[in-house]
Amino acid sequence: HLHSPKTGEYANSSFQLYPVASERLTAAIPASLSFEQASVLPLSISTAAAGLYLPGYLGLPLPSSELKTTSETLLVWGGASSVGMAVIQLAVASGLKVVTTASTSNHCLLQSLGADAVFDYKSESVVEDISNNLKNSNSIAIYDAIGEERSFEPLRAIVKYLHGPVKIASVLPCNKPSENFNPKFITSYGIAYPPNENVGEKIWGDFVPNALASGKLQAKPDPIIVGHGLEELQKGLDLQKAGVSAKKLVIML
Repeated sequence: HLHSPKTGEYANSSFQLYPVASERLTAAIPASLSFEQASVLPLSISTAAAGLYLPGYLGLPLPSSELKTTSETLLVWGGASSVGMAVIQLAVASGLKVVTTASTSNHCLLQSLGADAVFDYKSESVVEDISNNLKNSNSIAIYDAIGEERSFEPLRAIVKYLHGPVKIASVLPCNKPSENFNPKFITSYGIAYPPNENVGEKIWGDFVPNALASGKLQAKPDPIIVGHGLEELQKGLDLQKAGVSAKKLVIML
């Protein structure tokens, strides 16, 4: 994916026909996968990987093509988002038990991606239900793929119930952190630059191409093709503002 905010170069910006991408953030895709399908993955995977694996965030074990399990549990709030689906799949490949949230219509989809348990975030008992599920876990980390007060509020209550230090990563900053609830705001570019470029090499150079080829990594959520050309950007923004669930809006160039 593109990374002009990091480089400051227009050549690395996305709104052009032939942008220049870094090889550290690029992977081959199998012939069975269209570019439209594959386009849902890049930034989601890098954001997921940064939060999961960089030592400044959750610092979890890197994914493997071999089946493995650990004693760690990851709570993903917002599992039906594009980042949430990438987080679930990477975490499962790292051997973690994954607990997540989504509307009931998306529960089967997230379970097919490897989630061990899925809870309805709209349920009045969601905090109690998740807390009871996690209470016997040896080690817990939290990835907030929503990063808004509507996710921070229930997560604060869950952390309070768990009575212990819990690492939390979030796709957006928390404006009301506290001693016991202080999510770390994720920036995705750290996986491609020193001192953590090995994470990007492992994810994009090794895991992604092999996992796509084997089917271990699925290109989810499914794309919705908004149209062709930059003139479709406003239509895409309007659709996004209206709300999209378990889909990714894509504009062809």
